[in-house]
Order: sequence, then C-alpha cells, then structure tokens
Amino acid sequence: MPVDRVLRQHGHILANADALEALVSGPRPASVEGLGFRRWLFTRDLLMHFARMEGQVYGPLMDELGGEVAHVASQASAETAALVADFREHVTRWHGFPSEAQWDIYARATHWLTARIRERLESEATAILPLLSRLPVDEHGACPGKPDHRYVADAWEIRELIFGAAKPADAAGTRSGGAAPARVASVPEDQDEKDDRNRDAKQPQQDTLAHLISPTIWFRLRK
Repeated sequence: MPVDRVLRQHGHILANADALEALVSGPRPASVEGLGFRRWLFTRDLLMHFARMEGQVYGPLMDELGGEVAHVASQASAETAALVADFREHVTRWHGFPSEAQWDIYARATHWLTARIRERLESEATAILPLLSRLPVDEHGACPGKPDHRYVADAWEIRELIFGAAKPADAAGTRSGGAAPARVASVPEDQDEKDDRNRDAKQPQQDTLAHLISPTIWFRLRK
C-alpha cells in the first residue's frame, strides 16, 4: 500500500475525529440525525482503514518477511484489534441519543476514544510506514491482500446500530454465534475511495470507450 494512500486515510480519519469532537464538545443537538451521520463517517473511514492495514500490510509483513519486521507488524495488529474492541464497546454503550444528563459523560468517553485513535495512527506513521516499501507486490505492483473481513463486518454491524436497522441485542447475538451479519462480503466505500473515484472521473478520457467504464470502487472479499 503506498505511503501517500495511508497518509490520506489518516487525514480523513483525523478530520472526522475533529468534527465529532467539535460536535460533542458543544450543547446536545436537538436531534440525533447529525450525530448519527458523524458517527458513521468516523466508523466507516476508521474501520476500512484498519481492514486494509490488517489485510494488505500487517498480514503480508508477518507472512512474507519474518524477523523484526514481522514482530513490529504483529504488535501493530494486536494493538489495532484491542482498539477496535474498545471502539465496539463504546458504540454499543453510546449508539443511541444520549440524554441531556448523559451528554457530558458521552463527550468525555468520545474524547478518550479519539485520543486512543490518534495514538494508533501516530504509531502507524512512525513504526509501519517505513516498512511499506518492503511489502510484497503482484505483477501489477499492487499489494495482493484483501481488506480484513472481520473489520468489514464490524463496520456493517456498527452502521446498523447507529441507524437503528438492528437492535443491540441482534448484534450481540451475531457475535455470540448467531446468524452472520448482512453484507459482510461488501466493503463500504470510504472517503479515500470516493476521492479516487472523483479524481478518475475528472481525468481526460484516453479512448472513445473510456466514458462507458466507471471506476471500480467496491472490493469483494474472497470466501
């Protein structure tokens, strides 16, 4: 995965964190709609970034290189998993609309979580980005890995919690061995992919058929 792509993803996540922090630092909004939208943008870009890092960076570094590089990647993977667990716990606790009396508590919990996320991104920038040039690539120069399906499933489950498509008990039942979450084979388009799609749409057409072919923006996970 190119360094500039990782840094762009960091930028989107940090911008979403800033916006969410600004929202919860103010008075409780009149309705949950704006809060739900901010929560989903934050969740989508964060978990899709972690899914790519796990499947396209940490996994290949551990499997192909070994030694100290594998150790660093393994530690990063474990720290990411711990953070995602805390993120899920936060969302399960706060996916609804906090009451006026709970708003300050929710704001403090959100600031604690975003601080942890900033620490993880800083660790990626200092410990992982220097290793990206050593990643194995395919014949087209692309990393062969797929986004990690666990974090993709987490993103869809959290989206259902945020927008009320499923009750918290439904999500808990899924994690405890119930039915598989819906749409785990589809990866939500994050801001980085949207930017790429918009850039592609603005580029000059190279042939008369190019305008008929839209850029591919959805990954499909192999079973």
